[in-house]
Amino acid sequence: MKRKSVFCLLLLAVLLCSQTAALAQSVDPDSTFIPLYMQVLENGLRVIVKEIPSYPVATVNMWVDAGSKDDPEGMSGMAHFFEHLLFMGTPTRQAGQIFREVEALGGYANAGTSLDYATYYIVVPSEHVQLAMEIQADAIRNSVFDQEEIDRERMVIHEEIRLGKDIINDHLTDVALEKLFAGTIYARPIAGTMEELANINREEMLDFHARRYVPNNMVLVVTGNVVADEIFALAQELYGDMPAKALPAREYSPLPVLDSVVYWEQERPIQQSYVILAFPAPASNTRDGAALNMASVILANGRSSRLYRQLIEVERVVNYVTSFYWGFSDMGMFAIYAEMDPANRDRFVEIVRAELQRMQDEPVSDDDLRRARSMARSSVAFATESGADVAMFLGEAELYGNVLDAVNLSKTLEQTTAADIQRAAQLYLNPDAYVHCEIKPEGGNAQ
Repeated sequence: MKRKSVFCLLLLAVLLCSQTAALAQSVDPDSTFIPLYMQVLENGLRVIVKEIPSYPVATVNMWVDAGSKDDPEGMSGMAHFFEHLLFMGTPTRQAGQIFREVEALGGYANAGTSLDYATYYIVVPSEHVQLAMEIQADAIRNSVFDQEEIDRERMVIHEEIRLGKDIINDHLTDVALEKLFAGTIYARPIAGTMEELANINREEMLDFHARRYVPNNMVLVVTGNVVADEIFALAQELYGDMPAKALPAREYSPLPVLDSVVYWEQERPIQQSYVILAFPAPASNTRDGAALNMASVILANGRSSRLYRQLIEVERVVNYVTSFYWGFSDMGMFAIYAEMDPANRDRFVEIVRAELQRMQDEPVSDDDLRRARSMARSSVAFATESGADVAMFLGEAELYGNVLDAVNLSKTLEQTTAADIQRAAQLYLNPDAYVHCEIKPEGGNAQ
């Protein structure tokens, strides 16, 4: 069957071909992701293959551009609930059989849901990659969504919601996202609410499947000791007859703009305070996102970072501090997280605000920039140690815009300048406007 487009990323350049246009785009020749192969089937399914001949394990990783931001009105948690059910049986495989088959091959299967997407992966010895792809395709295309399984899994998710609130740093991050993106589709809780989960049954599952799990909304990534041409041929066999469909319109959400500090606090029977300061940030795979990645390293990643030195080594204000940039498809979050004696909260905030102002007022030093570049390179390396890691890295990048962004990430971070970091800080890290979320000991400081 004629394919809509095919491209192969070679050592020095990439040619992206389509029925209507061609675009030459250079890639980082030093990237560990090169060579990389991709085909787009006639129905729009993107298939990416990274051959790793020295790695005897294959990862079959399907990405679907349907996360919690796509939950239907009154059904928060739908995308996550759906993900729980996908491996729970097809007309030819009973509930539990998929996991048993994968385990019999010496592998494992799992899945996850984010604000933007759901991802499903099967990891097996490379000689079983074809069977793993067939098992996954059966689940993706033919899951039955048995009502008894739906009711049983609903209780599992209820327990997840309860337990999630007990993990303080995770719960703080969830609250920060909710407050930071209030009024947008990114404020929806991934797991949903117990009340709205009750609205989801088999009919709703089947409708979500029909609307969102279509080939032009999916990316298949296969990595390991595999042969790209064989993977492409099997993908065509397993998915080529799936019809493409028009996708539901997605609500546009502009990046929120804060003009003051938004506070959220909660008391618990604990011994120290946990604080996250969150700032609206740009989407993933953007120049400013890369600059904020570097800013997070300079501010609070590692013992040489500014906040670690000042807050822990010099003033001993906090017990732990870190910062991170978290980019999504349409927007992102920059956050500073710390644990401390509640009596030190105000001094912690004072020091953080001063460092943010400093980052806006003056370019970072050459030493800071060199350290950030070195840590950025190593973080990419550590994040792609296994074939499964590589698949996750490539799949997310493609959903967020272009797999080449993953290929070029190390180079992009390396080329980020002090001026880029200063500009991003001025645009996004307002020391007078952010979300302050805190879980503190009972009877601790009050706002």
